Amino acid sequence: MPNSDGEDRIEPDSVAGLYRQHAGEMRAFLAGVLRDRELADEVLQTVFRKALEKGHTATENIRSWLFKVAWNEAMLVRRVQTRRTGGLQKAARSRGISEQTPEVSESVAVRKETVDQVRQAIQQLPDEQQLVVRMRIYEEKKFAVISEELGLPLGTVLSRMRAAMMKLEKSLGRHFDE
Repeated sequence: MPNSDGEDRIEPDSVAGLYRQHAGEMRAFLAGVLRDRELADEVLQTVFRKALEKGHTATENIRSWLFKVAWNEAMLVRRVQTRRTGGLQKAARSRGISEQTPEVSESVAVRKETVDQVRQAIQQLPDEQQLVVRMRIYEEKKFAVISEELGLPLGTVLSRMRAAMMKLEKSLGRHFDE
């Protein structure tokens, strides 16, 4: 439906439905990528704001489009974090500080611990789910490509990913809430 600017938009009720349907697994995905639940929630809001504004331009399945937007937004956040952390380290070196500041070293330690938790959680998944998760997240393959390479129906690949994301959310939710 056109808005006041004459642009098409997805109806808010449709976006609300998409949120109810996909927010849980997307939050788990983002928490794994960003290693920070608060950042994951912020990116999730951005994803659904973009769905409202630009979702009508999706040329693929809306779920795939949402996850692609989530990935891109998460990578943007990580680039900003990397620049910020790199800037702190560079500033420390330029001032002759040989050790990292406590905030930087603590942040690195927390990040490493979280990465280890995500890896362990992925290793606990059944092999067929692990394979789909690794191909999708680490190899950045589209679900259609995964389906083709594994010789499985697309629905099977999507079901395995959904089941894996639900298990990861449950497993990682415990770690992040502690």
